[in-house]
Amino acid sequence: MKTNPIYRCSDGKYYGDVDIWKRLESGTWTPCCWDTESGKEWMETQDGELLILEPISQNELPESVQTERVTTGTVVNKESSYR
Repeated sequence: MKTNPIYRCSDGKYYGDVDIWKRLESGTWTPCCWDTESGKEWMETQDGELLILEPISQNELPESVQTERVTTGTVVNKESSYR
């Protein structure tokens, strides 16, 4: 079974691919650029803030962060700060 990526964000939260697509489709985030080698992505918020999303493995998630596989991908159920 394929594991969808989880991203650690510079805002201190974690996002699944479904969480990211929801923000992109709603216009909350706009993609700026990405690095195909590292998988990092840069997003601009509606407020003009630049966010950096870094892909991590499920094993790197803190215990307090829980994910759920849904039909369309992975959702982070509890967004927690990594700081």
